[in-house]
Amino acid sequence: MSKDKDKTKGSGKKGLIVLGSVGGFILVLLLVVTILTTTVFYRILGVVIGGERLKYSDEYPLIYTSDYESKADTLEAANALNERVCEEGFVLLKNENGALPIKTSKSDANIPAEKNPKISVFGQNSINIAYGGSGSGGGNTGDAVDLYTALANAGYAVNPTIKQLYEKSGVKRTQNSGDLDSGDTVFLSTGELPVDRYDSVKSSFAEYRDAALVVFTRIGGEGSDLPRSMKGQAGARNDDDHYLQLDKNETELLEMVCSSGFEKVIVVINSAGAMELGFLEKPDYYAYQSGIDAALWIGFPGNSGLNALGNILNGNVNPSGRTVDTYVTDLKKDPTWFNFGDNNSADGDQYTLDGKPQLYYFVDYEESVYVGYRYYETRGVTDGESWYDKAVVYPFGYGLSYTKFEWELADASAVSGKTITKDGKYEIKVKVKNIGDVAGKEVVQLYGHAPYTPGKIEKPEEILLDFAKTPMLYPASDGDTAEKPNSATVTLTFDPYYLASYDYKDANGNGYKGFELDAGDYALYISENAHDKKFAVPFSSTNIRYEYSTVNADVKVENRYTDCEDEMFDSDLGLETVLSRSDWEKTFPARPTAEERAMSSELYDALRDVSTNNPHVEEYENTEVPWFGVSEISLTLRDLLTNEETGEYGSVDYDDVRWEELLDKCTEDELVNMYDYGAFTSAKVLSINKPATNDTDGPSGFTNFMSKDGTYHGTCFYCSEPVMAATWNEELVEELGVTVGNEGIWGADGKGNLMPYSGWYAPGVNIHRSPFGGRNAEYFSEDGVLNGKMAAAEIRGCRSKGVYCFVKHFALNEQETHRSINGDVTWATEQSMREIYLRAFEIAVKDGDATAVMSSFNRIGTRWTGGDYRLLTEILRDEWGFKGMVICDFNTVPQYMNSRQMAYAGGDLNLVAYDPVSWYERGNTADAVVLRKCAKNVMYTVANSNAMNREIVGYSLPIWTIVLIVVDVAAFVGICVWGFFAVRGFVLGRKRGKAEIAESVEADEGANNDGQAE
Repeated sequence: MSKDKDKTKGSGKKGLIVLGSVGGFILVLLLVVTILTTTVFYRILGVVIGGERLKYSDEYPLIYTSDYESKADTLEAANALNERVCEEGFVLLKNENGALPIKTSKSDANIPAEKNPKISVFGQNSINIAYGGSGSGGGNTGDAVDLYTALANAGYAVNPTIKQLYEKSGVKRTQNSGDLDSGDTVFLSTGELPVDRYDSVKSSFAEYRDAALVVFTRIGGEGSDLPRSMKGQAGARNDDDHYLQLDKNETELLEMVCSSGFEKVIVVINSAGAMELGFLEKPDYYAYQSGIDAALWIGFPGNSGLNALGNILNGNVNPSGRTVDTYVTDLKKDPTWFNFGDNNSADGDQYTLDGKPQLYYFVDYEESVYVGYRYYETRGVTDGESWYDKAVVYPFGYGLSYTKFEWELADASAVSGKTITKDGKYEIKVKVKNIGDVAGKEVVQLYGHAPYTPGKIEKPEEILLDFAKTPMLYPASDGDTAEKPNSATVTLTFDPYYLASYDYKDANGNGYKGFELDAGDYALYISENAHDKKFAVPFSSTNIRYEYSTVNADVKVENRYTDCEDEMFDSDLGLETVLSRSDWEKTFPARPTAEERAMSSELYDALRDVSTNNPHVEEYENTEVPWFGVSEISLTLRDLLTNEETGEYGSVDYDDVRWEELLDKCTEDELVNMYDYGAFTSAKVLSINKPATNDTDGPSGFTNFMSKDGTYHGTCFYCSEPVMAATWNEELVEELGVTVGNEGIWGADGKGNLMPYSGWYAPGVNIHRSPFGGRNAEYFSEDGVLNGKMAAAEIRGCRSKGVYCFVKHFALNEQETHRSINGDVTWATEQSMREIYLRAFEIAVKDGDATAVMSSFNRIGTRWTGGDYRLLTEILRDEWGFKGMVICDFNTVPQYMNSRQMAYAGGDLNLVAYDPVSWYERGNTADAVVLRKCAKNVMYTVANSNAMNREIVGYSLPIWTIVLIVVDVAAFVGICVWGFFAVRGFVLGRKRGKAEIAESVEADEGANNDGQAE
């Protein structure tokens, strides 16, 4: 046999061996993955790819019905509603000499299409608008209306040459970081072109000079805050520039546009964070300010919202939005500047112990109650109007209209000149009349003023109490009919409770700590915004104290975070200074020093403590041993939907006596499983036929940032929460909630094969404490009352269609930096917590009847919020009367997000997909009682949701699991077939080889014989 043949056969054998090894490896891998998908990875892949499918029975009537015929119709209606929200939420900031609207044939029938205005759009980001945030505030923008389409829809002819420049430039802004947990400082470039890049397109300006639209974009999202240094970024003048001011390229672009002969220059602000806007109004801030004719803030508009911009520009829509933040000239002079994120220095928020850095970080709320307008309006009174005018560009609640309104204080008799009472609710009526030329809506705001004594309780000059938006009001020339009213009377409600100050240290020396109104002279301001007042209504008060809960009369409202038995749990322990209006300069917050960053061993130990710290643990231990798994009980969760006394069907009472019996039927394993695995779901409990639920992100609609496309199967990507709040229209936001609820009913496929969307990780109600907050797009505003009222409206709308909202992030989660590295340690006065940061949650619970809450990553003082009994039980449940479930934020850090601590504190569901550290001890009576309490809270929320709309009779495997099994089987069969032919080929090869060898030997022998013969 020749050597070549030997090599060929050898390589063939090696190939078979390699092929067999690869095939075998693939088969083993697929089998392993299939096995693993029944445990840990099954849950993770279920979150990312999709979970189980349901099998339904139509035995019971639907509890919640859709207002639309199909999922497609629902999506169409949702996009139309989002456009309406943007129409009322976009804010007209500036409009010199009636520069806007710029009419087109789409808004004025007298303008022929060929005479439509020709405009030029500037800004590299005009082709890359920020539609929403990232992380849970993100969504799929694949179908989003782009700016150029929106302008074309509005009738404008847009300069194509400049657009082509941007498309071919190769320049893009920095994108949001996908890193959600490292806490590393991020740096972002604006992505604007250097001004010399425009030289090649300047010749196109002349044909498209009717107007110039200049777009400035700032992004934001989960996991990091906006940078307060532009170090190393293109366009930065120096390292000390920050992201919320115009950079060099943007400034020079604006200069160029303002000096290029355009008829009108309009600036569009595409940002959720409140940028420095002095360049729009302050001549001493920006020399070309006078060249800017108009400006609009659009926040993040969602998929369809940019159509609203076109309709506002051409006059089809009269803008009625109002700002939800205070816009200032210099953010470095804001009280939060040195107490946010990394405190503007390397490791500036990191604790040290004995001189060594520790993995513990902190944030000091040293500004106390002086946040946003509460600071600027108060200091404007103490330091004068000239100070205010230099500091503030646009006040909180500010916005312009294309028409004019006349106000009349119709009735304030209930409060004017009176002495108010503790439980009184006072109505003030304001008549608003349209005295302009076009139809429009007006916003009326109510602020309260309390008397301040230096050195006593800190009090802002004014705080928002209520607001109202008129219906559409028409010019007098249109007549004054029911269909087209020229005027309307709005009613504002004054509840003294929301004007009360929280005296947490008995600053007024009257022996009382808690909510109170000092005796003295007060006033209500009926205002256009936080600064411009229309009417003042004086009244007086005796000393009023709110000693007990307004919903649970037997629950005392008292300090929870002050004067603690263990002082390490005091919420203001780390505050070196607390800002006071009695001396702004002396008490103004400063960057923490090295001494302030040094932690004591006691603080270090307190941060490491993950004990339950539950004062009622002995009660649990002394409770009768609970029953589990009682098979004789026939009761199911659906049975509780029928009221035993009235026979009414459709809702479950939290105090129904049948709950205990129902819980007896559940097994320990079922309830532990439900508690442990709450990532975007609550688990099924087969013993009582509690269905699994589909719970999902986020504040801009049913989205899932963990999935490939960033959104769930054809649901709407709504505008960001600041745009919703900027409508100042509770009815419209409640309508948005109803529309979200309609989407929830249809679920993922709209055909009933997949679970409905029952739970929504929204709304976010944290405060815009700093404009640099990375998730400001997920939170409504800088004010707790506005946040709370908007949240309550949205929750009411969602609940009407069976969707429960997880109000988040509870609480004081105002920054992303180091949020989850052992839990950012938040120090704040209990006064600021009660009056600002908890207020939004309180209103959402009391007025919105919320049945779900999400706790936060951070700590308040040394205690993680998700394991804080004071927060989750004493305040949320006892003081506010909350009934329902509390879920933690994503439990990625079990070393401090302790499951046992959470369960005992009042948390019910662990937002985790991997196997958590087990907390439940069988035979432990206290654990059993707590487990049942957690289960009841979850099931109460689910029972009152669309998850119960239809009876579930079974579950089908997820499609991806079926595919994986099919691939496994196919791979196995393929390997078997290959093995058969491989073995067969090998055996036949061996036979052929032997025959060939024999032939070769005979041939060789024959040759040798021939040779010998020769």
